[in-house]
Amino acid sequence: MKKPAQSFFKSKTIPCSVCKQNIVLYDSAKSEYIACSSCYSYLHIVNRVECRLNKKLNQPEKVIVLKLGSTANIHGTDFQVIAYLEKKESNTIYAWREYILNSLEKGYVTLSEFNGHWNFIAGKEFLPDYKQPTNCGQNVNYKDIEYKLFNKYSPIVTAMLGEVDWDVVNERVKATEYIAPPFMIVKEVMNKPKHHTDYYIGEYLSSDEIATAFNLDKSSLPEQIGIGANQPSQAYDRWISSLKATCIATIVVLLLHVLFSVVKPEKELINDNFLITYDAKAGADAFKPFITPSFVMEDESSNIEFDIASGVDNNWLETTIVLVNEANNQTWEVSKGIEYYHGIEDGESWQEGSTEESILLSDIPKGKYHLNVYPSSGDTYRNNLFIRATANVSMLRNTLITIMILCLFPAICWYLMRNYEKRRWDNSDFSPFVKAD
Repeated sequence: MKKPAQSFFKSKTIPCSVCKQNIVLYDSAKSEYIACSSCYSYLHIVNRVECRLNKKLNQPEKVIVLKLGSTANIHGTDFQVIAYLEKKESNTIYAWREYILNSLEKGYVTLSEFNGHWNFIAGKEFLPDYKQPTNCGQNVNYKDIEYKLFNKYSPIVTAMLGEVDWDVVNERVKATEYIAPPFMIVKEVMNKPKHHTDYYIGEYLSSDEIATAFNLDKSSLPEQIGIGANQPSQAYDRWISSLKATCIATIVVLLLHVLFSVVKPEKELINDNFLITYDAKAGADAFKPFITPSFVMEDESSNIEFDIASGVDNNWLETTIVLVNEANNQTWEVSKGIEYYHGIEDGESWQEGSTEESILLSDIPKGKYHLNVYPSSGDTYRNNLFIRATANVSMLRNTLITIMILCLFPAICWYLMRNYEKRRWDNSDFSPFVKAD
């Protein structure tokens, strides 16, 4: 935002008809209603030198941080502050402040402040591509974006300083706010003096932007409390960014999974049903060990998955498999058991366990190998053990685990974003989280 360069009308004065103090007018040619800063009378200007009492107002309760007559440049347009209003929602304790800003070319805009949150609210004169909002259920649609109903209220002016060109104190409107952060649509329906509807577009401005535009120290502005109705959500931006990054990372992980599967395809090393014999001399449950045929690992480093199976029935089988490198006798040992039980209890059938299991070895170097197998079982009549050994097994499980880990960060961001939105909608009677929760 640049500093204002435009010249405004030279200010004039008009005496207050009640206390006779001079009231400064910054746009005397257009202004019709003024409020005296000495006695807080609300006056109707009869002519350029005379005004008539309309009603008495309360003294402003808040500090006026944007002084009357001060100038600023917002979105490339020069403005001058010509009025200050304190408003409240009818029959509630909710109150806010509004500054009326005047542009010589385009007229009035409103700079509203509630709990330290600022909104720049302008009519169609400031929006060259303005289109009439359309109803969308209880929400409205503006330029293909849905604005959600946030608030309905009837504003009342409790205090005023400065000048305007309409009877702002006595007008009665019903206002409705719709939000799509950082923007807001304000719908005002006026019943008197004639029924008509106006739409205004609001944009959230940060305290930094206000301080820069008016050349103020940020510490002089009201402290922010809570979350503004249309305050931009950094939590939402963070969630969207994390979602995009996670999608890209997931695609990369899947592509790498496919690439490794192509570069190092699975290779079956053993696929056989081996006869096993109970060895009474070796002790209880012991079967004679056996050696499998040799096989070759051709890649510099590979994994091997062993699938074992046996038709155990209400019994168990356990086997120890020793992978032996025939060149240097280096060994890798794994053990795995299978058990399968079933029956009927209290008229209900049940089963547990399985007749097959898998074991995985990783980082097996290139070379010629065989397996030493040491089976044992509670079924001394068990006579078979199926073994299937596969090299370069696709690690789909690891890939899925990696993707799940990648999804943790956007999940956390989503939770923080949702919590932020719940806090925002705590200020609304139309919160979507009430039904959802």
